[in-house]
Amino acid sequence: MERLLFSEEMDKINKLYEDAFDLEKNIVYFPVRHHSPACSFHLKKVIEEYKPEIILIEGPNNANHLIPSLVHEDSKTPLSIYYTYSDSKELLGEKDDKYMCYYPFLDYSPEFVALKTASKKNILVKFIDLSYEQILINSDKGEGVREKFEKKNYNDDYIFDRSKFIKEICKKQNCRNFNELWEKLYEIDGINISTQTFIKNILAYCYLSRLDLSEEMLEQDGCIAREKYMNMQIEKYSEKHNKVLVITGGIHTLGLINLRGKDIKTRIKRVIKDDTNAYAMAYSFKECDQLNGYASGMPYTAFYNKVWENICENKELPYEDAVMDFIAKCGRELRENGEGISTADSIEALNMAKGLASLRDKLQCGAYELLDGVRSSFIKGEISVSNSAPIDSLNKLMTGDKIGELSSTADIPPIVLDFRNKCKQLRIKIDTSCKQSKTLDIYKTKSHRQVSKLFHMMNFLETEFCIRTKGPDFTIGRNTNLIRETWEYKWDPSVETKLIEHSVYGGSLKEAVREIIVKKMKDIESHSGQASELMINAAVMGLEDLVDKILLQMELIIQNDGEFYSLTQACNKLHFLYKEKYLMDILNTEKIEILIKKVYEKSASLISELYNISKDDENYMIQKLKELYNISMDNSLSLNDDIYTEQLRVLINRKDCNTALEGAGVGILIGLNELDIEEGIKRSKSYLYSSGEKLFESARYLKGIFSTARDLIMCSDGLINGIDHMLREIEYEDFIKIIPEMRLAFSFFIPSEIDEIGNNVGKLYNKSSYEVLDKEPVSEEDIILAKKLDEMAVEQLNQFGIL
Repeated sequence: MERLLFSEEMDKINKLYEDAFDLEKNIVYFPVRHHSPACSFHLKKVIEEYKPEIILIEGPNNANHLIPSLVHEDSKTPLSIYYTYSDSKELLGEKDDKYMCYYPFLDYSPEFVALKTASKKNILVKFIDLSYEQILINSDKGEGVREKFEKKNYNDDYIFDRSKFIKEICKKQNCRNFNELWEKLYEIDGINISTQTFIKNILAYCYLSRLDLSEEMLEQDGCIAREKYMNMQIEKYSEKHNKVLVITGGIHTLGLINLRGKDIKTRIKRVIKDDTNAYAMAYSFKECDQLNGYASGMPYTAFYNKVWENICENKELPYEDAVMDFIAKCGRELRENGEGISTADSIEALNMAKGLASLRDKLQCGAYELLDGVRSSFIKGEISVSNSAPIDSLNKLMTGDKIGELSSTADIPPIVLDFRNKCKQLRIKIDTSCKQSKTLDIYKTKSHRQVSKLFHMMNFLETEFCIRTKGPDFTIGRNTNLIRETWEYKWDPSVETKLIEHSVYGGSLKEAVREIIVKKMKDIESHSGQASELMINAAVMGLEDLVDKILLQMELIIQNDGEFYSLTQACNKLHFLYKEKYLMDILNTEKIEILIKKVYEKSASLISELYNISKDDENYMIQKLKELYNISMDNSLSLNDDIYTEQLRVLINRKDCNTALEGAGVGILIGLNELDIEEGIKRSKSYLYSSGEKLFESARYLKGIFSTARDLIMCSDGLINGIDHMLREIEYEDFIKIIPEMRLAFSFFIPSEIDEIGNNVGKLYNKSSYEVLDKEPVSEEDIILAKKLDEMAVEQLNQFGIL
C-alpha cells in the first residue's frame, strides 16, 4: 500500500512537472523560494534557453512603475518595495488603520535576477499579483499579510515552515530546522543537478507541503484570491505573447497550474487612490535577514550573498569557499578584539565543517557546518555568556551590515522631500556622511528653536539621524535648567529609508509625527502620565495644535486614572508646560491651569493610600511627593493645599506606613509649617533611640526626611546625637546592611553642609572637622597589595565564568 501510494504521488508530481515546465509551450512556470541562490542559478539558465517575450513575476501589480529604478545601474541591493495602506473606508477595521509591508530584493533573489536579466535583454517584465490592499481585503484578520509580525512581509515562505510534511522530513534528515533542510536538499545539492531535476524537486516539495493545507486555510491566507488574480493576468498576457515565463513562489505555482485555462475572477474592492502607495527604498542585509524578524526568505544574508558571488564567478566549490572566507573573517575580527584565536584554530574549524558535511551526507559544507565548526574550534569548554564572542561575531558577519543604494531616478516620497527641504531652509548639511555637531540656543534664537524642533521630530521617528549629547530633556524632566542643546547628526541612506517607512502616516514630518501621537493616544485609556509625556513630545516638536487636542482629552483621562504615580507625572508635565509656555508657543494656558488644579487635587487625595508601598518603589514615590510639594509652592496657581497637607498627616500617622515615606512626609510638613521642627526631631529620635527592627529601619527614615528637610540636622544637636547613638548601638551585620541607605541619606547634603555636619560630629568626640572628614593618605605598600588582591579576584571570577 505504501509503495502504491508513493507511485500515485509521484505520478501526480510528474504530471505537475509536465504542465509547468515544458520549454516548447506558450507558458512556462518557474517555482522559487524567495532569496534562494540555487533558484536564481537555474532561473538564469532557463531565461537563456527559453528566451521569453515577457516575464511575469509574483509581486503587486501597482508597483510596476518602480521596476526601472530598481534595475537602474546606480541602484545597489539590498533594496525593497514598501507598500502602505490607510483604511479610510474601514474595509478592514477601524477608520484610518495603517498597514504596511516590505518586498525585499537581494542580488541573489530570483525575482531580482529576473528583473535585471530582463532589463539587460530588453524583455518585457511585469508584476502580476493583487495589490497590497487587495491582498489585505482578501485575507482574514490575523492571517497571511494580516498576521502580526514585527516586520510584515509580502512573500509567503512561512507556509513551508508550518508544513507538517516539512517538519517530518526535518526529523528524518536530522536537520534542526526548515532552513537547514532547504540548504542541504535544494541549495548545496541544487546547484549540482540539472535544471529539469531541480524544478521537479521543487514542485515535489511544494506539492507535498501543500497537501496538509486545506482550501479554507489557503482562502484565509489570501492565497486563493491571489492565485485567481495572477491566473487572470497570465491568461491576458499569454494571448499577446508566444513565450511567457511565470515566476512565483512554489506554493502558488501549484495553484496556478490547476487554474490554467479557467475563467475565474477574484474580488476587487474599490479603494481611495490616496490610501495606497508603493515606494522603492534602500534596505539592509540586517533587515532582510530572517533572524531579525523577516519571516520570508533565507537567513544569513551576507553568507548567501558570498555564495552567490562565488556561483557567478564559476567557482568549483562556492559553499566551501564561502565557509572558508567567513572562518577567516571571524578569526581576524576576534584577534583584533583581543581574543586568542590562532590560525591553527581557523584551520581546525574549516576541517571540522568539512568533516561534518561528510557525516551529514552533504556535497559541501554550508552555513550550519560553518556555525558548528566555529563553535567547536573557537570555544574552549562549555558555551557561556563569557565565551560566546566567536558565535556572536560569526552571526553578525553572516548577517552583514551592507546598506543598499537607490538610483536618483526613483520617485521621492513626499516625507523625504519635506525632510530635505527643511534641512535646506535651516542650513543643515545632508550632502555629506560625516558626523557634524550643532549647538542651539533654544531660548534666544528663533532659528535655533526651529532646528531643535526638526531634530526632536527625527528622534521621535527613530531615524537615527541625530542624537542630543547635551541640554535639557523636557520629556523626562532632566536638566531643564539648561538653556542650550548640543546635537550630533549624520546623514546616510538609511535615514531616508526610515522616513519612507513612516510615509504611511503622512506626507510631511509633522503629519507623520502627529498621526503617530494620535494613534498612541488612542491606546491610552487611563494613564495620564503617558498622555502627558506625549503632550510634551508634541510641544517640543512644535505641534501646538496637537497639544491643544491632547489637553482636551486629558480631562477624561485624568478622571479615569486612579494611579498616584501616573497622576503626579501628569501634574508635573502640565506644570512644566505652564512654566515654559512661551518656549513651547502654547496659548491655551487657561486650560492648562484648570487641568493642573484637577490632577493636583486628585493625586494629593491618594497620598494616604501609599503607606504600604514596597521598598523598591519608595524612592520613586518620594520623588513624586517632592514634585507635588514644588508645584504647591507656585503661588501663581492658587492651589488647594489643604488636601495635600491633610493626606500627608494621615500618611505619617499610620502605624504600618512605609518608613522612608514617613520620613519624607514629615520633612514636607515641616517645610509647609504644618509640623513643628521639634516634633520632627522627636519623631526621628523615636527611630534612632529604639531597638530591634525599628532601629534597623532608622537609616531608611533618615533617607526620607533628609530628602525633603535636610536642614533639620542643623537645627539641633539632638539629631546628631541620635544618629551617633544609633551607629554605636546597631549590630555590625545590621550596620553593613544599612550602609547603602545611610550613604543615600547623606547624599542630599551639599559640601558646605557636610563640613558643618563634620564640625558638629567633631564636637561630640573633641575632634576637629579635618580629623573627622579627612583620612591619612594610603601608603604605597597598601596600594600595591590592593592591586594584587584585585588581580587575584579577577582571575578567580574568570575561572568561575562570572567575568
